[in-house]
Amino acid sequence: KVSAGCSRARLARSGASHYAVAAMDTDSSEEEDEPQPVRIPLGHRPVVFALPGNRELAKQTAAHLGWPQGDCTFALFDNHEICAKVEETVTNHDVFVIASRDDMNAETNFSMMQLMMCISALKGESPHRLTVILPCMDYARQDRKMQAGQGIPAQLLLRCLKTAGADRFLAVDLHNEAQVAFAPSGTVLDELCARRYLAHFARTALGDMTGGTTFVCATHGGGMTMTRRMAAELSISFMMVDRIRPKGGGKGDLKIMSSEPPERIERVIIVDDIFDTCGSLAEVCRAVREFAPGAKLYAAASHGYFSSNAHLVIKDLVDTCGLQWLVVTNSVAQTGAMARLREVGLDNRLHVVDISRLLAGAMMRIYLGASVNSAMFRDIGPGEHDPQLQALTSPRVGLARRTTEGGQPPALSI
Repeated sequence: KVSAGCSRARLARSGASHYAVAAMDTDSSEEEDEPQPVRIPLGHRPVVFALPGNRELAKQTAAHLGWPQGDCTFALFDNHEICAKVEETVTNHDVFVIASRDDMNAETNFSMMQLMMCISALKGESPHRLTVILPCMDYARQDRKMQAGQGIPAQLLLRCLKTAGADRFLAVDLHNEAQVAFAPSGTVLDELCARRYLAHFARTALGDMTGGTTFVCATHGGGMTMTRRMAAELSISFMMVDRIRPKGGGKGDLKIMSSEPPERIERVIIVDDIFDTCGSLAEVCRAVREFAPGAKLYAAASHGYFSSNAHLVIKDLVDTCGLQWLVVTNSVAQTGAMARLREVGLDNRLHVVDISRLLAGAMMRIYLGASVNSAMFRDIGPGEHDPQLQALTSPRVGLARRTTEGGQPPALSI
Protein backbone atom coordinates (compact mmCIF):
# COMPACT_ATOMS: atom_id res chain seq x y z
CA LYS A 1 0.00 0.00 0.00
CA VAL A 2 1.20 3.49 -0.77
CA SER A 3 0.95 6.07 1.98
CA ALA A 4 -1.88 8.53 1.35
CA GLY A 5 0.44 11.35 2.27
CA CYS A 6 2.41 10.78 -0.93
CA SER A 7 -0.29 11.99 -3.27
CA ARG A 8 0.70 13.32 -6.68
CA ALA A 9 -0.12 16.91 -5.71
CA ARG A 10 2.07 16.83 -2.61
CA LEU A 11 4.91 15.22 -4.53
CA ALA A 12 4.77 17.91 -7.19
CA ARG A 13 4.75 20.67 -4.57
CA SER A 14 7.66 19.17 -2.69
CA GLY A 15 9.98 19.24 -5.72
CA ALA A 16 10.15 15.46 -6.11
CA SER A 17 11.76 13.86 -9.12
CA HIS A 18 9.99 12.28 -12.08
CA TYR A 19 9.84 9.15 -9.98
CA ALA A 20 8.67 9.63 -6.39
CA VAL A 21 9.75 7.45 -3.51
CA ALA A 22 6.88 6.58 -1.18
CA ALA A 23 7.02 4.74 2.12
CA MET A 24 5.16 1.45 2.50
CA ASP A 25 2.60 0.99 5.25
CA THR A 26 3.64 -1.91 7.48
CA ASP A 27 1.93 -4.15 9.97
CA SER A 28 2.58 -3.59 13.66
CA SER A 29 4.81 -6.67 13.72
CA GLU A 30 7.10 -5.08 11.08
CA GLU A 31 7.34 -1.58 12.54
CA GLU A 32 11.04 -2.00 13.27
CA ASP A 33 11.86 -2.89 9.61
CA GLU A 34 12.96 -0.24 7.16
CA PRO A 35 10.15 0.95 4.84
CA GLN A 36 10.50 -0.35 1.30
CA PRO A 37 10.59 2.37 -1.39
CA VAL A 38 8.18 2.28 -4.31
CA ARG A 39 8.89 4.24 -7.49
CA ILE A 40 5.78 6.04 -8.77
CA PRO A 41 5.96 7.67 -12.23
CA LEU A 42 4.62 11.21 -12.31
CA GLY A 43 3.55 13.05 -15.44
CA HIS A 44 4.57 12.28 -19.00
CA ARG A 45 8.30 12.48 -19.65
CA PRO A 46 9.07 14.61 -22.74
CA VAL A 47 11.41 13.34 -25.45
CA VAL A 48 12.47 14.82 -28.80
CA PHE A 49 12.97 12.80 -31.98
CA ALA A 50 14.31 14.04 -35.30
CA LEU A 51 14.48 12.83 -38.88
CA PRO A 52 17.91 12.37 -40.48
CA GLY A 53 17.52 15.73 -42.24
CA ASN A 54 18.61 18.80 -40.24
CA ARG A 55 19.35 17.00 -36.98
CA GLU A 56 21.26 20.12 -35.91
CA LEU A 57 18.00 22.05 -35.48
CA ALA A 58 16.61 19.30 -33.25
CA LYS A 59 19.82 19.22 -31.22
CA GLN A 60 19.75 22.99 -30.65
CA THR A 61 16.05 22.91 -29.73
CA ALA A 62 16.52 20.08 -27.23
CA ALA A 63 19.48 21.96 -25.72
CA HIS A 64 17.23 24.96 -24.97
CA LEU A 65 14.76 22.64 -23.25
CA GLY A 66 17.15 20.33 -21.45
CA TRP A 67 15.15 17.39 -22.77
CA PRO A 68 16.65 14.10 -23.96
CA GLN A 69 16.81 13.24 -27.65
CA GLY A 70 15.21 9.98 -28.63
CA ASP A 71 16.86 7.40 -30.84
CA CYS A 72 15.07 6.23 -33.97
CA THR A 73 17.05 4.42 -36.66
CA PHE A 74 16.19 4.13 -40.34
CA ALA A 75 17.16 1.42 -42.79
CA LEU A 76 16.68 1.05 -46.52
CA PHE A 77 16.10 -2.40 -47.99
CA ASP A 78 17.46 -3.47 -51.36
CA ASN A 79 14.04 -2.88 -52.91
CA HIS A 80 14.15 0.74 -51.58
CA GLU A 81 11.53 0.22 -48.88
CA ILE A 82 12.04 2.20 -45.66
CA CYS A 83 12.21 0.70 -42.18
CA ALA A 84 11.99 2.81 -39.01
CA LYS A 85 12.73 1.44 -35.54
CA VAL A 86 12.41 3.22 -32.18
CA GLU A 87 15.38 2.22 -30.04
CA GLU A 88 13.90 3.15 -26.66
CA THR A 89 10.60 3.03 -24.86
CA VAL A 90 8.27 6.01 -25.25
CA THR A 91 5.25 4.52 -23.48
CA ASN A 92 3.26 7.27 -21.74
CA HIS A 93 5.81 9.87 -22.89
CA ASP A 94 5.06 13.27 -24.41
CA VAL A 95 6.78 12.80 -27.78
CA PHE A 96 7.87 15.59 -30.14
CA VAL A 97 9.12 14.82 -33.66
CA ILE A 98 11.01 17.56 -35.54
CA ALA A 99 10.76 17.08 -39.29
CA SER A 100 12.86 19.54 -41.26
CA ARG A 101 13.96 19.38 -44.89
CA ASP A 102 17.56 18.81 -45.97
CA ASP A 103 17.98 18.28 -49.70
CA MET A 104 21.55 17.06 -49.14
CA ASN A 105 20.20 14.15 -47.09
CA ALA A 106 17.08 13.00 -48.89
CA GLU A 107 14.53 14.02 -51.50
CA THR A 108 11.41 15.73 -50.10
CA ASN A 109 8.90 12.96 -50.78
CA PHE A 110 11.32 10.36 -49.38
CA SER A 111 11.61 12.46 -46.20
CA MET A 112 7.82 12.62 -45.89
CA MET A 113 7.64 8.83 -46.06
CA GLN A 114 10.39 8.58 -43.44
CA LEU A 115 8.34 10.89 -41.21
CA MET A 116 5.20 8.77 -41.51
CA MET A 117 7.14 5.57 -40.82
CA CYS A 118 8.73 7.18 -37.75
CA ILE A 119 5.36 8.40 -36.44
CA SER A 120 3.83 4.96 -36.95
CA ALA A 121 6.68 3.29 -35.08
CA LEU A 122 6.36 5.74 -32.19
CA LYS A 123 2.57 5.40 -32.04
CA GLY A 124 2.95 1.64 -31.73
CA GLU A 125 4.74 2.22 -28.40
CA SER A 126 1.69 3.97 -26.86
CA PRO A 127 2.97 7.51 -26.14
CA HIS A 128 0.79 9.91 -24.20
CA ARG A 129 0.81 12.43 -27.07
CA LEU A 130 2.68 12.78 -30.34
CA THR A 131 3.36 16.29 -31.65
CA VAL A 132 4.91 16.79 -35.09
CA ILE A 133 7.02 19.93 -35.57
CA LEU A 134 7.08 21.12 -39.21
CA PRO A 135 9.36 24.18 -39.23
CA CYS A 136 8.69 24.48 -42.96
CA MET A 137 5.57 22.63 -44.04
CA ASP A 138 6.14 21.01 -47.42
CA TYR A 139 3.46 21.31 -50.12
CA ALA A 140 2.23 24.47 -48.37
CA ARG A 141 2.03 26.40 -51.64
CA GLN A 142 -0.37 23.83 -53.08
CA ASP A 143 -3.16 24.93 -50.77
CA ARG A 144 -6.02 25.29 -53.27
CA LYS A 145 -7.37 23.95 -56.53
CA MET A 146 -5.94 26.13 -59.26
CA GLN A 147 -7.50 24.02 -62.02
CA ALA A 148 -10.17 21.38 -62.30
CA GLY A 149 -8.89 17.92 -61.47
CA GLN A 150 -6.22 19.05 -59.00
CA GLY A 151 -6.06 18.03 -55.37
CA ILE A 152 -4.95 19.95 -52.28
CA PRO A 153 -1.66 18.29 -51.23
CA ALA A 154 -1.16 20.53 -48.18
CA GLN A 155 -4.37 19.18 -46.67
CA LEU A 156 -3.60 15.62 -47.75
CA LEU A 157 -0.20 15.72 -46.03
CA LEU A 158 -1.74 16.51 -42.63
CA ARG A 159 -4.35 13.80 -43.09
CA CYS A 160 -1.64 11.23 -43.83
CA LEU A 161 0.35 12.29 -40.76
CA LYS A 162 -2.74 11.98 -38.58
CA THR A 163 -3.43 8.51 -39.97
CA ALA A 164 0.16 7.57 -39.10
CA GLY A 165 -0.48 8.62 -35.49
CA ALA A 166 0.15 12.37 -35.07
CA ASP A 167 -1.99 14.16 -32.46
CA ARG A 168 -0.85 17.75 -32.95
CA PHE A 169 1.10 19.89 -35.44
CA LEU A 170 3.31 22.95 -35.11
CA ALA A 171 4.57 24.97 -38.10
CA VAL A 172 6.42 28.23 -38.75
CA ASP A 173 5.11 30.91 -41.14
CA LEU A 174 2.63 29.00 -43.28
CA HIS A 175 2.28 30.08 -46.89
CA ASN A 176 -1.33 30.95 -46.12
CA GLU A 177 -2.58 31.65 -42.59
CA ALA A 178 -5.87 29.93 -43.44
CA GLN A 179 -4.00 26.61 -43.64
CA VAL A 180 -4.42 26.17 -39.89
CA ALA A 181 -7.94 25.01 -40.82
CA PHE A 182 -6.40 22.08 -42.72
CA ALA A 183 -5.79 20.26 -39.43
CA PRO A 184 -7.76 16.99 -39.51
CA SER A 185 -10.57 16.41 -37.05
CA GLY A 186 -9.24 15.77 -33.57
CA THR A 187 -5.90 17.51 -34.20
CA VAL A 188 -4.60 21.08 -33.96
CA LEU A 189 -2.22 22.97 -36.25
CA ASP A 190 -0.51 25.92 -34.54
CA GLU A 191 1.51 28.50 -36.48
CA LEU A 192 4.54 30.33 -35.15
CA CYS A 193 6.00 33.49 -36.66
CA ALA A 194 9.71 34.12 -37.26
CA ARG A 195 9.20 37.81 -38.03
CA ARG A 196 10.92 39.05 -34.87
CA TYR A 197 13.96 36.84 -35.49
CA LEU A 198 14.38 38.13 -39.05
CA ALA A 199 13.80 41.71 -37.90
CA HIS A 200 16.44 41.30 -35.19
CA PHE A 201 18.99 40.24 -37.81
CA ALA A 202 18.10 43.17 -40.11
CA ARG A 203 18.34 45.61 -37.23
CA THR A 204 21.75 44.25 -36.26
CA ALA A 205 23.10 44.16 -39.81
CA LEU A 206 21.81 47.55 -40.98
CA GLY A 207 22.07 49.55 -37.79
CA ASP A 208 20.06 52.75 -37.50
CA MET A 209 17.01 52.68 -39.77
CA THR A 210 15.45 55.97 -38.74
CA GLY A 211 15.13 58.87 -41.13
CA GLY A 212 12.57 57.39 -43.49
CA THR A 213 15.10 56.16 -46.07
CA THR A 214 14.80 52.41 -45.39
CA PHE A 215 11.80 50.53 -46.77
CA VAL A 216 10.34 47.05 -46.58
CA CYS A 217 8.99 45.81 -49.90
CA ALA A 218 6.38 43.10 -50.56
CA THR A 219 7.00 40.83 -53.53
CA HIS A 220 3.32 40.68 -54.52
CA GLY A 221 -0.12 41.73 -53.36
CA GLY A 222 -0.67 38.50 -51.44
CA GLY A 223 2.41 39.12 -49.28
CA MET A 224 1.32 42.47 -47.92
CA THR A 225 0.29 41.14 -44.51
CA MET A 226 3.68 39.63 -43.69
CA THR A 227 5.54 42.65 -45.10
CA ARG A 228 3.43 45.15 -43.16
CA ARG A 229 4.15 43.28 -39.95
CA MET A 230 7.86 43.33 -40.71
CA ALA A 231 7.69 47.08 -41.41
CA ALA A 232 5.86 47.63 -38.13
CA GLU A 233 8.43 45.54 -36.28
CA LEU A 234 11.30 47.61 -37.71
CA SER A 235 9.34 50.90 -37.50
CA ILE A 236 10.15 51.75 -41.12
CA SER A 237 8.16 52.56 -44.25
CA PHE A 238 6.35 50.12 -46.49
CA MET A 239 6.26 49.72 -50.26
CA MET A 240 4.90 47.08 -52.59
CA VAL A 241 5.47 45.61 -56.03
CA ASP A 242 2.35 44.37 -57.78
CA ARG A 243 1.52 43.21 -61.26
CA ILE A 244 -0.69 45.53 -63.28
CA ARG A 245 -2.46 44.24 -66.38
CA PRO A 246 -3.47 47.21 -68.55
CA LYS A 247 -5.30 44.93 -70.96
CA GLY A 248 -7.26 41.72 -70.63
CA GLY A 249 -4.95 38.72 -70.51
CA GLY A 250 -1.20 38.88 -70.76
CA LYS A 251 1.43 38.81 -68.08
CA GLY A 252 1.31 42.47 -67.16
CA ASP A 253 3.98 44.79 -65.80
CA LEU A 254 5.40 45.17 -62.31
CA LYS A 255 4.61 48.53 -60.73
CA ILE A 256 6.07 50.05 -57.57
CA MET A 257 3.66 51.49 -55.00
CA SER A 258 5.53 53.76 -52.61
CA SER A 259 4.61 56.69 -50.38
CA GLU A 260 8.01 58.31 -50.95
CA PRO A 261 9.76 59.50 -54.14
CA PRO A 262 12.64 57.36 -55.48
CA GLU A 263 15.34 59.82 -54.47
CA ARG A 264 14.49 59.35 -50.76
CA ILE A 265 14.87 55.55 -50.88
CA GLU A 266 18.34 54.40 -49.82
CA ARG A 267 17.76 50.82 -48.64
CA VAL A 268 15.04 48.28 -49.51
CA ILE A 269 14.46 44.96 -47.71
CA ILE A 270 12.46 42.63 -49.96
CA VAL A 271 10.38 40.24 -47.85
CA ASP A 272 8.75 36.95 -48.82
CA ASP A 273 7.78 33.74 -47.04
CA ILE A 274 9.76 31.34 -49.29
CA PHE A 275 12.77 31.69 -51.58
CA ASP A 276 12.59 28.77 -53.99
CA THR A 277 13.91 29.31 -57.52
CA CYS A 278 14.15 33.05 -56.70
CA GLY A 279 12.28 33.99 -59.88
CA SER A 280 9.86 36.31 -58.08
CA LEU A 281 12.74 37.81 -56.11
CA ALA A 282 14.58 38.55 -59.36
CA GLU A 283 11.56 40.32 -60.88
CA VAL A 284 11.08 42.48 -57.80
CA CYS A 285 14.78 43.35 -57.52
CA ARG A 286 14.87 44.52 -61.12
CA ALA A 287 11.67 46.56 -60.68
CA VAL A 288 12.97 48.24 -57.52
CA ARG A 289 16.35 48.85 -59.16
CA GLU A 290 14.63 50.59 -62.06
CA PHE A 291 12.44 52.63 -59.71
CA ALA A 292 15.22 53.63 -57.27
CA PRO A 293 18.61 53.09 -58.95
CA GLY A 294 20.60 54.33 -55.96
CA ALA A 295 19.00 52.04 -53.37
CA LYS A 296 20.81 49.09 -51.81
CA LEU A 297 18.80 45.88 -51.92
CA TYR A 298 18.44 43.15 -49.29
CA ALA A 299 16.18 40.08 -49.12
CA ALA A 300 14.59 38.21 -46.19
CA ALA A 301 12.37 35.13 -46.06
CA SER A 302 11.27 32.62 -43.45
CA HIS A 303 12.16 29.58 -45.56
CA GLY A 304 14.88 29.04 -48.13
CA TYR A 305 14.64 26.17 -50.62
CA PHE A 306 17.02 27.65 -53.22
CA SER A 307 16.17 24.88 -55.68
CA SER A 308 17.13 24.48 -59.33
CA ASN A 309 19.43 27.32 -60.49
CA ALA A 310 18.61 29.69 -57.64
CA HIS A 311 22.32 30.21 -56.92
CA LEU A 312 22.86 31.47 -60.48
CA VAL A 313 19.86 33.80 -60.19
CA ILE A 314 21.29 35.21 -56.95
CA LYS A 315 24.67 35.75 -58.60
CA ASP A 316 22.97 37.67 -61.41
CA LEU A 317 21.10 39.83 -58.88
CA VAL A 318 24.34 40.60 -57.04
CA ASP A 319 26.05 41.59 -60.28
CA THR A 320 23.22 43.56 -61.93
CA CYS A 321 21.06 44.85 -59.08
CA GLY A 322 23.53 45.18 -56.22
CA LEU A 323 21.82 42.67 -53.94
CA GLN A 324 23.77 42.89 -50.67
CA TRP A 325 22.64 39.79 -48.80
CA LEU A 326 19.83 37.30 -48.22
CA VAL A 327 18.65 36.01 -44.85
CA VAL A 328 16.50 32.97 -44.10
CA THR A 329 15.83 30.86 -41.00
CA ASN A 330 17.14 27.36 -40.40
CA SER A 331 13.64 25.89 -40.86
CA VAL A 332 15.29 24.26 -43.90
CA ALA A 333 18.88 23.04 -43.68
CA GLN A 334 21.04 25.29 -45.87
CA THR A 335 23.94 22.87 -46.36
CA GLY A 336 23.18 22.36 -50.04
CA ALA A 337 22.43 26.02 -50.73
CA MET A 338 25.68 27.10 -49.09
CA ALA A 339 27.64 24.59 -51.17
CA ARG A 340 26.09 25.81 -54.44
CA LEU A 341 26.63 29.47 -53.54
CA ARG A 342 30.21 28.68 -52.61
CA GLU A 343 30.75 27.41 -56.15
CA VAL A 344 29.96 30.89 -57.49
CA GLY A 345 31.78 32.72 -54.69
CA LEU A 346 28.66 33.97 -52.89
CA ASP A 347 28.45 31.84 -49.74
CA ASN A 348 29.04 34.98 -47.64
CA ARG A 349 25.86 36.55 -49.08
CA LEU A 350 23.51 34.05 -47.42
CA HIS A 351 22.84 34.38 -43.69
CA VAL A 352 20.90 31.86 -41.60
CA VAL A 353 18.94 32.84 -38.48
CA ASP A 354 18.48 30.20 -35.78
CA ILE A 355 14.85 29.71 -34.63
CA SER A 356 15.49 26.78 -32.28
CA ARG A 357 14.62 28.97 -29.29
CA LEU A 358 11.27 29.85 -30.87
CA LEU A 359 10.47 26.17 -31.35
CA ALA A 360 11.67 25.35 -27.83
CA GLY A 361 9.39 27.98 -26.28
CA ALA A 362 6.38 26.59 -28.14
CA MET A 363 7.21 22.97 -27.29
CA MET A 364 7.56 23.80 -23.59
CA ARG A 365 4.16 25.51 -23.62
CA ILE A 366 2.57 22.53 -25.33
CA TYR A 367 4.11 20.23 -22.73
CA LEU A 368 2.86 22.40 -19.85
CA GLY A 369 -0.60 22.86 -21.37
CA ALA A 370 -0.14 26.60 -22.03
CA SER A 371 -1.17 28.49 -25.17
CA VAL A 372 1.30 29.04 -28.01
CA ASN A 373 -0.99 31.68 -29.51
CA SER A 374 -0.81 34.19 -26.67
CA ALA A 375 0.37 37.68 -27.56
CA MET A 376 2.95 37.55 -24.77
CA PHE A 377 4.69 34.54 -26.33
CA ARG A 378 4.48 35.88 -29.89
CA ASP A 379 6.13 39.13 -28.81
CA ILE A 380 9.23 37.39 -27.43
CA GLY A 381 12.27 38.07 -29.61
CA PRO A 382 15.52 36.08 -29.91
CA GLY A 383 17.33 37.98 -27.17
CA GLU A 384 14.39 38.58 -24.84
CA HIS A 385 13.32 36.87 -21.64
CA ASP A 386 11.10 33.81 -22.08
CA PRO A 387 9.64 32.95 -18.66
CA GLN A 388 8.96 29.31 -19.59
CA LEU A 389 12.49 28.64 -20.80
CA GLN A 390 14.06 30.80 -18.10
CA ALA A 391 12.42 28.57 -15.50
CA LEU A 392 14.71 25.76 -16.60
CA THR A 393 17.66 27.48 -14.93
CA SER A 394 15.86 27.80 -11.60
CA PRO A 395 16.90 25.35 -8.88
CA ARG A 396 13.28 24.80 -7.85
CA VAL A 397 11.22 25.07 -11.00
CA GLY A 398 11.61 23.58 -14.45
CA LEU A 399 12.80 20.38 -16.03
CA ALA A 400 16.30 18.98 -16.07
CA ARG A 401 17.86 15.64 -16.83
CA ARG A 402 19.45 13.68 -14.02
CA THR A 403 20.70 10.16 -13.35
CA THR A 404 19.46 8.46 -10.21
CA GLU A 405 21.56 6.31 -7.95
CA GLY A 406 21.68 2.60 -8.42
CA GLY A 407 21.82 2.72 -12.21
CA GLN A 408 18.27 3.97 -12.61
CA PRO A 409 17.40 5.44 -16.05
CA PRO A 410 17.55 9.22 -16.56
CA ALA A 411 14.56 11.01 -15.03
CA LEU A 412 13.16 14.51 -15.02
CA SER A 413 13.15 16.62 -11.87
CA ILE A 414 10.22 18.96 -11.39
